[in-house]
Amino acid sequence: MSEKYLFSFCFLVISIFVFSQEKQDKAIIPHIRLKADSKKDHISLRWAVDEPLAWQKANKTGFQLKRYVLMRDGKLLQKPEEKDLGIFKPASETEWEKVVEKNDNAAIVAQSLFGDTFEVEIGEKQGKLEGVINKSQETDQRFAYALMAADLDFEVAKLAGWAYTDKDVKPNERYLYTVTINQNTQSGTMVMVEKGDAVASVSANTELPKPLDFIGIFKDKTVTLSWEYLQLRDTYTSYYVEKSENGSAFKSLGDLPVMNMNDADGRQAQGMTFVDSLAQNNSKFSYRIRGKTIFEDYGPYSDAVSGEGKKSLETTPRISNFNIAEDETITINWEFPQEAEKDIVSFELLHSETDLENTYKVVKNRIPVNSRGLVTKSLAPSNYYKIQAIGKNKDKRESFSVLAQPNDATPPEIPIEFKGKIDSLGVVHLQWKANTEKDLEGYHIFRGIQKGDEMVRITPQAISKNMYKDNVVLENLNSKVYYYLTATDIRKNQSKPSIILELEKPDKVKPQSPVFTEYKLEEDGKITLHWLRSYSDDVALHQLYRQDKDGTDKSWKMIYETKDIQSDFIYTDKNVEPDKRYVYYLLAIDKNKLKSDKSPEITLRSNSFEAQSVLTNLSGSANRNKKQIELIWKVDNKDVGEILVYRQKGTEKPTLWGTLTGSQNFLEDKSVQTGNSYSYLLKPMLKNNQVTKTEKITIEY
Repeated sequence: MSEKYLFSFCFLVISIFVFSQEKQDKAIIPHIRLKADSKKDHISLRWAVDEPLAWQKANKTGFQLKRYVLMRDGKLLQKPEEKDLGIFKPASETEWEKVVEKNDNAAIVAQSLFGDTFEVEIGEKQGKLEGVINKSQETDQRFAYALMAADLDFEVAKLAGWAYTDKDVKPNERYLYTVTINQNTQSGTMVMVEKGDAVASVSANTELPKPLDFIGIFKDKTVTLSWEYLQLRDTYTSYYVEKSENGSAFKSLGDLPVMNMNDADGRQAQGMTFVDSLAQNNSKFSYRIRGKTIFEDYGPYSDAVSGEGKKSLETTPRISNFNIAEDETITINWEFPQEAEKDIVSFELLHSETDLENTYKVVKNRIPVNSRGLVTKSLAPSNYYKIQAIGKNKDKRESFSVLAQPNDATPPEIPIEFKGKIDSLGVVHLQWKANTEKDLEGYHIFRGIQKGDEMVRITPQAISKNMYKDNVVLENLNSKVYYYLTATDIRKNQSKPSIILELEKPDKVKPQSPVFTEYKLEEDGKITLHWLRSYSDDVALHQLYRQDKDGTDKSWKMIYETKDIQSDFIYTDKNVEPDKRYVYYLLAIDKNKLKSDKSPEITLRSNSFEAQSVLTNLSGSANRNKKQIELIWKVDNKDVGEILVYRQKGTEKPTLWGTLTGSQNFLEDKSVQTGNSYSYLLKPMLKNNQVTKTEKITIEY
C-alpha cells in the first residue's frame, strides 16, 4: 500500500486481550485458542494464536476451520460428519484500505499485519491519540495490540481471518469446531501450533451476567471505581463506564472501553479499577458499568453506585516532645495549627508495640481540638505512639510515630526443652519451649560441626517462632552437628545459651574401600591374600569377591565375609584349580548398609600341581536288558564328602547330573537313548577342600 493511513486510539485502562491472558500457561508449543458463542440461529467463532512469532507466521499461511456434527436429536453419531468451512487469511491490503480511515480498530490491526508498508502519522484525530504502532516496534507489540483491537470489533476480527459466523446450523445438532494452521502452502514452512477446538450448539438463552462487586470510593474531587474481574474474565474483555450528575441521565465516559492489562508473568488480576475526576465536591454523582464480549454482545448494567466528593483533611499533627517519668508515665506533646482546628472534630492517641502497619490501636479518643498534650501509661516494654486528627468528613491524618521505652536491662530466661532431629534429606528440625516475656524479640541459633569448637550464629536476625529448620550436608565427613540457642528481647538483652544439642546425621557417606597389600601363590595351588581394612569408623563387615577368569561362568561370587574388624586381614582361597586365572576385589559395608566402592581388582594365576586321584578302577557298561548305563568305581579316601557327577550327551555341554555321597561307588543312569554316546565326569569333593582329580569315562549305548 503506497498510501499513508492515519489512525488513533486511547484506552481508559491499558489492556491485554482475552486470548493473550490465556497464554499464561507458558506452553512449550504455541496453541490456537478458540471460543464459540451460541445464538438461536447462528454460532460465532473467534480464534487466535497465543504466541507472537507463531501468530505472525500463521497469518501468512492462514487457518483451516472444520466443523463436525457430533450429535443429532440427542444421539451421538457413530462417525462425526465433517464439513470444511474454509481457509481464513487476513484480507488483502485493498480490502483494508476501505475501512481503516473510518475504523481505528481496523487501522491498528492493519498496521500490525502490514507494518513494513504502513506508516503512522498524527493527523486530524491527534487529540484522541494516546499511542500508535509503527514499523520499529517488535512483533509482540503488534501481536498484543492487533488481538486487542480485534477483541473490540468482531467484524475487524473477521477481516483479519480470526473469526467466522456459522449460519448453517440446526437446533437438533451439536457441533465440534477445530481450527488448525493451514500447512498446504507453497512456502513449505511448517508452523508448529497446537489446534484449537470448541463444542457448541445453537441456544435461545443469550442472557449475560451482571458485573460483580461494583463499588465507588469518593474522595476530594475524585472517585475510584472498582469491580470483580477474574470471575467474568472469560465472558467480558472490556467494560463501558457511564456517569450521572445529580440524577441526570447516564452518559458514557468516552467511546472507548476500560480493559485490563494487569495480568503479567502468570499473575491474574482479581479486580479492575477506574479513577474519574469530579467537577466539584458535595454534589451527587452516580456510576454504572456494563461488559462487552469479543462477539460484540453487551451485558446488563451493574447496580449504580453514588456518592459525593469531600474535601480531605490537609493538616497533619506532629509530636514535638515526650517524656518518661520514673513511675513509667509518659507525657506526650504535639503541634497542630490553630487555624486548622475548624476542619477537625477531635484528636486520638494511637499505640503499637511494634510500629508495624495495621498494628496501631486507639487508646484514647475524643481529645479536644484545642489540646496539645496528654499523659498516658506505659502499656508495653516498647511503646510506639501517634497522634491522629479526625476530620469533619471522617477522614484522618496521623503523625509520625515516636518510641517510648522504659529502662530495662533484664535478659530473657534461658530457652528450655531444646530438641531436634535430622531427616534423611539433611533438614534439621529444631524446637523448644517458647519464652513468655512480653518484650521478647525472638531467638538466635548457633551451630558447630566439631565438638568443643566455637559455634557460629546462623540466624541473621532474631526469629519469632520456637522452631527452626536448618540444612546440613550429609555427604561430608563429620557425622554429628551441634546447636544451642539464646533468647533476646527488643532492647537486645540476650539470655545465656541453652544446652548444647548433639545431633547425629543420617549416614549418606559410603565407607572407604579396603586395599590389597600383598598375595602369595602357594605350591599346592592355593592363593593367599593380604589386605588393609577400610578406615571408615562405622564399617560393619568386609567382603571378598572372586571371578573365575578362565571358566565358563564369569559371574562374581562372594567367597569370604567377616564382621571381625581388624587392622589387616589374611585369607587363603583353597577352592581353586591349578594353572587358572582368578580376579579378586574387596568391599566394605557400614552399619547403615552403605557399600564402599570396589577396591582395585587383582588378577592371579594359581600354581600348577598334580591333583590327588581319589576314585580308581572306574568302569562302566551298557545294560540293554535294564535299559540303563551302569558305572562302578573304588573310593580310596575316607575324607570324600560328596561326589559331583556331570553327564555329557554326545557333543553337548556337560551338565550336573547328580550329587552322590562320598562312600557311594556305583550309579545307574536310566535316562539314556539308543544310538548315543554318554560321557560321565566324576569329581570327588574332599572335606578339607583339597583339590582332587576328576575322572572321566565314555559309554556307547
